Amino acid sequence: MQRRAVSQLAFLVLAGFLLTEAVEIEVHDKDNKTCIYATLSVNFTVLYEVNGTMKNATFQLPNSLSSNGSVCGDNNSAPLLKMDFGHGHSLSLNFSHSAGIFRGDVLTFTYNTSDATLFPGAKNTSVNKVAVDSLMEAAPLNTIYTCRSAKAIASKAVIMVLYDVGIQAFVENGTISKNESICKADMPTTMAPLTTWTASTMTPTKPSPPSLPAVGNYTLKNGSDFCLLANMALQLNLTYTDDNQTRVINIDSNSTASGHCGHQDAALVLEDASTTILFHFIVEQSKFFLKEVKTNISLVVNGSTILLHSNNSSLRYWQASVGSSYMCQKEQRLRVTDKLVINAFNVWVQPFELKSGTFSRAEECSLDDDSILIPIIVGAALAVLIVIVVIAYVIGRRKSYAGYQTL
Repeated sequence: MQRRAVSQLAFLVLAGFLLTEAVEIEVHDKDNKTCIYATLSVNFTVLYEVNGTMKNATFQLPNSLSSNGSVCGDNNSAPLLKMDFGHGHSLSLNFSHSAGIFRGDVLTFTYNTSDATLFPGAKNTSVNKVAVDSLMEAAPLNTIYTCRSAKAIASKAVIMVLYDVGIQAFVENGTISKNESICKADMPTTMAPLTTWTASTMTPTKPSPPSLPAVGNYTLKNGSDFCLLANMALQLNLTYTDDNQTRVINIDSNSTASGHCGHQDAALVLEDASTTILFHFIVEQSKFFLKEVKTNISLVVNGSTILLHSNNSSLRYWQASVGSSYMCQKEQRLRVTDKLVINAFNVWVQPFELKSGTFSRAEECSLDDDSILIPIIVGAALAVLIVIVVIAYVIGRRKSYAGYQTL
């Protein structure tokens, strides 16, 4: 078996975001012919316990890995791409084919929390395994499946984000195909007809911002019981170049929701055709709040697709008591980084201690709290009244003095 790192740039800084290089892998059969080919980038986020608190370990699939556990497959065994790295970690994907198409079936991630480099201070050191359905779409045999767009997979305490993916299983005669099967997320959208301009009408115009986003209703289950509810409308304000070019994007209200629920933390992952957003909630002193936001965004700029990443794990938004829900109907601006601000509308979220699968009593944000307006209005009215009385008194005094002036 052989593994080759893509011999391009070690990394690319684009619009303030760091893009890691993809890893390229070839699995060879007994005749030293390629039977499986893959190139991909993977970001891992693993939640683990440290001294009674929960901590995130974030790392990428490294170049220094081994594919020795991979299998080309035959009549008795399915092809398997297995990538071992670090101290006891691996990522594997098995394949099947029928009716002239192939697909990836189950993606399995194995991680070892005794690896102090990736999991410093881990309380429980053990080997853990997460197996999930692959997001790879079916592709015709003798083609390479490609998907530049980011795809998020969440299960239990693990979130994997895959992007810049190219995979071909069942390679014929050791020759990697030049024909691509492009994933749906990379498919170009239908463009509006071009308008013909004359010299007298070519006035530069600024693109109008999109209308307000629609409210999406997102749920997570732990077994058969709902464990997280979130209703909200989201809009992204992106700065994607050094000269501060911006783009406003509405998040599809029909985005796919995934994630996990726990006693001390919960994660909600929303994914639409071009965007993946992770919301990470934690509990501290009987209060919950939004601590971390991660995004992976595919953006088309001048006909080319760029991939933007952002992450902030030091936030404190949407705070409420555990056992209650958080509500804010007014627009909020959540600053994630200097390059990303999320506009949130009609937020109602509860990531912990749901009862009967419904929202508990809501704690409203200060923007919605009208109770403070009453003393402000009363105070303002009294101030105006005092001013009127003082003015009337001064005018009255002047008139009374005017009757006794010396002629």
